[in-house]
Amino acid sequence: MQKNLNQIKNWDWVTTSLLGLSILIIIFSFFAPYILTINASKSDLDFTGTGQIGDTLGGIMNPFIALGGVFLTFLAFYMQIKANQIQIGQFNEGISNEKVKKIRDEKISSYYNLSLLAIDLEDIVNDINEKTDKIKQYIELEKRDDLFTNILYRTTSRKYSRILETDRLEIYKGFVFFLLQEENWLKKYSKLYNILDFLPELFETIYAKYDSHSKDLFEKKMLLRSELSKLMDSFAQLVNDYNARNLLNYLNISEVKISNEALLNYYHVINGNFDENNNPISETDFNKINEKVLEPFLQDALFIRNNKPNYDRNIEPLIEKIANIRKDIKLLKNRKFEFSISLEKEYKTLIEDTNNQRSIIFELTEIKEDIKTITKDINPEKI
Repeated sequence: MQKNLNQIKNWDWVTTSLLGLSILIIIFSFFAPYILTINASKSDLDFTGTGQIGDTLGGIMNPFIALGGVFLTFLAFYMQIKANQIQIGQFNEGISNEKVKKIRDEKISSYYNLSLLAIDLEDIVNDINEKTDKIKQYIELEKRDDLFTNILYRTTSRKYSRILETDRLEIYKGFVFFLLQEENWLKKYSKLYNILDFLPELFETIYAKYDSHSKDLFEKKMLLRSELSKLMDSFAQLVNDYNARNLLNYLNISEVKISNEALLNYYHVINGNFDENNNPISETDFNKINEKVLEPFLQDALFIRNNKPNYDRNIEPLIEKIANIRKDIKLLKNRKFEFSISLEKEYKTLIEDTNNQRSIIFELTEIKEDIKTITKDINPEKI
């Protein structure tokens, strides 16, 4: 249809005028000899002196035919110019149509990229909520006044890399095409990728700190268990020394009695960590050991030292060992608490707003909702 329109446009008033004039001149050339010699035919003129009749006809017709040919030649050049103009117009129109098609294709691609981004952001927000719930649970457990090992469960961060692997230019085009009317859209775009770049590093840092803390806590608790084992050996050595003296009722001697009770209480606590088949069911409860073994012995030993004139000075190193072990237990508890506080700061960055800055979860949720609101009313077939 466009081709027909171009053909119609080619027949303008200049074209039709030149063509009509040329046809009229050529037709006139056939009648020119008659018209121009009509008076001579009615007179007594003698044509024998004017040459042959063909020369007369040719001499009269040729100028008109030549003039018609000139007009037709000019018409041919003019038609060529018009054809070139039409061709250039079609070429430009093709380029324009190609640009329109390209922009439409880019809009459709951007629409689907934005729709996919909204889905991925939904997954990321859910993942952050899941991660932060686990971090919060871990922090609460780590703040407890004990030395039990707490586990920070984690999830993979593949969802973050999936967005980061998407062509950012496509996402940027989507923001330009569909979110340009949104206030601070460029700031939101920059913030989106700043957060997505930051999040994996943040979680990697949190998990690395947790791994280091857990390893350090495990090593320190192993040293504590070793020191407790040595302390029990010292209690047993003191009891065995009195037993070797063949003293009657040596178990009633105050130093032996408190050492023997400490041994019995210690293994009673330890045995509670195993089932009837001697399989471990829980880890060492240092609080219970301190409460049932260390603290009672220390109080009794100090009472003996302060009130018994000739007490066995072998309890002096035992008092010192117990004081050091209790100090180490307290230091480990403090270390756990300090780590939970430092982890809580990272947690608050993710989940809680401050006076100067909104939380990461809030920022991502807002961007996700903006994208969903814009894309849900768009029909890709009508873009």
